[in-house]
Amino acid sequence: MSDLGRYLRTHLSGSTAGVNLFDRAARGLPEPASSIVRRIHGELVEERVALRAMMDALGVHENPLLNSMALAAERVARLKPNGDLLHRTTMTDLVELESMVIALGGKLAGWESLLAIVDDEPRLDRALLEQLAAQAREQQATVRELHRAAAARALGPGSGVRQ
Repeated sequence: MSDLGRYLRTHLSGSTAGVNLFDRAARGLPEPASSIVRRIHGELVEERVALRAMMDALGVHENPLLNSMALAAERVARLKPNGDLLHRTTMTDLVELESMVIALGGKLAGWESLLAIVDDEPRLDRALLEQLAAQAREQQATVRELHRAAAARALGPGSGVRQ
């Protein structure tokens, strides 16, 4: 397997974890953050389809074990200290949104890496990669704004368990 193939498999596994993170968070965050994260989740699902199509065009197959490991890691990451074992707290929102910012940064780096080689790899679509990178930048900026608001709720005066 080529380095490019391994790289794409790694990003697909990261996408697996990211899709799950955004899905779970959309169900727990307060509005309007929940709707925004739900919209981004839908975009991530579509991007995953695009990534799989790129992999198919390059003859790269999924690695089910790597995807399973990414799912397991995402589930373990749910076990974070939030100050309350029984309830979702504002700290949960903050840490999840931080995880989303990081995940979106990794995804953006992936699209930018593919753009760096697109001239040497005719099976990659420059316009699509540019569109995906721009979408990742917009998603990350949006989630950063949600993160700032969550930080104010979680760390500011009167912070604590969300009702």
